[in-house]
Amino acid sequence: MLCRTTMKKLLLIALLIAALTGCKEKIMNNELKPFDVQKEFADNGFTFFTKNLILCSGDTTENNAMTIGWGGIGNYLGHDRPAVTVYVAPARYTWEFMERHNRFTIMEFEDPAVWKYMGRNSGRDGDKAAALGLHTAYTPDGTPYYEEAKLVIECDIMTSWHQNENDFRNNTPKDWYADFDAGIHTVYIGEVIGSWRR
Repeated sequence: MLCRTTMKKLLLIALLIAALTGCKEKIMNNELKPFDVQKEFADNGFTFFTKNLILCSGDTTENNAMTIGWGGIGNYLGHDRPAVTVYVAPARYTWEFMERHNRFTIMEFEDPAVWKYMGRNSGRDGDKAAALGLHTAYTPDGTPYYEEAKLVIECDIMTSWHQNENDFRNNTPKDWYADFDAGIHTVYIGEVIGSWRR
């Protein structure tokens, strides 16, 4: 039978290990709380991306974000593997970050000024987050997000492909891309590895 002092020491060691390992269930910035996207995500998947979400890619050394209006949510390579699909055009500065880094976050904000500014300005010309007064933070896995977000979904890119004209099966993409000078979007499918909300 263990003595009381030994039990206290073991408990202290267990708490220290939990703190040092950065458990994903931790509350981020004292306001965002983890939730299970497969059980608790209530948004309509067909309209979720019409909320003008923000996509951020990078790591603890660099990052960039942009407004996204297209995407998909569901699962990929298994019923128990929630996934997010996003599309980024090669001319966008964020595309370079998506190509260099394996993780990204999508975020929702209350303030429409965030997605308006992120959509009208390029990170090539300056720090968009700083211009908006946003504070960059990192998930337990080191993926950047902004503390002011009301929803953060973190994804690990499972696959991506650079679409080309040979991929088009009907006239919708042919017609759409005929007048789009930012290039044909690259498709990224990310496994959801973390999700937090206020």
